[in-house]
Amino acid sequence: MKLNFEKNKSEYIPLLKKLWLDCFEEKIEAVDLFFNRCLGFTSIYTASIEDKPVAMLYLVHSTLNGKKAHYLCSAATSLDYRNLGIMGRLIEYAMSDSSKNGDVYSLLFPANERLYGYYERFGYKPLCTARKAVFTREELIRFAENNQSKRTSVNSYNYEELQRLCLKDNFLLQNNKFISFASAYYSLYDCKTVKSENCFALFEEENGTAEVFYSIYDSFFTLAEILINNSNAKRFVFTGKADDKLYKNSINEKYGMIKSLENNEIIPENTYIGITLS
Repeated sequence: MKLNFEKNKSEYIPLLKKLWLDCFEEKIEAVDLFFNRCLGFTSIYTASIEDKPVAMLYLVHSTLNGKKAHYLCSAATSLDYRNLGIMGRLIEYAMSDSSKNGDVYSLLFPANERLYGYYERFGYKPLCTARKAVFTREELIRFAENNQSKRTSVNSYNYEELQRLCLKDNFLLQNNKFISFASAYYSLYDCKTVKSENCFALFEEENGTAEVFYSIYDSFFTLAEILINNSNAKRFVFTGKADDKLYKNSINEKYGMIKSLENNEIIPENTYIGITLS
């Protein structure tokens, strides 16, 4: 079995879409959206046999504290070729190549708890975190009443600047196109997006609870106002990175992994990944 490791082979895309759908519970529209919207800032790494990809992973180009980084996502191996060490070799190939291209950090979000142990074999550490806080609708209404921001609706959003303003440091900075893609991607799974010049949030509602799984904003008061105006939920659960004193009752949770690609680079603790995919 001759195994080839390759990068950005566009002719593989139809086969990669099929492999993605075979390995993940995804809608074909979501897979098409990723390939249509993200390839300009994403590297594709494949392991192939006789010009057929049998394993894949994707590195979404990002930055962390001003240094080049990436978000590793959608790593998968064809069912017929699992347990042969192919994915491990593909990860090592991708990390070696991305390091040569200047990446300093690699971040990922394991799909389940068991995979944390798997990725630790390759030097990833569970140092990524997120904070979780719960508020009632009445509490959010009180916050919204204190909002002093002038909120406007615009056609062009600077999500990168909003990330810097809200998250400050130790977070994976994604470009505007990725944030826009994520909004469209999650809408296919009945998640909602609220956005203005001062705020962007992704959430899903069920049984009177709104799970706000990503948000960036100029102040928490802005977020509270826009959510109250766009959701009838009685309870709001926020997951994210927030230094606001308003989050004083929040708890820190394990939320992904990080690896340094430079031996002398110190890994920042409590790094926030942000939007995650498969």
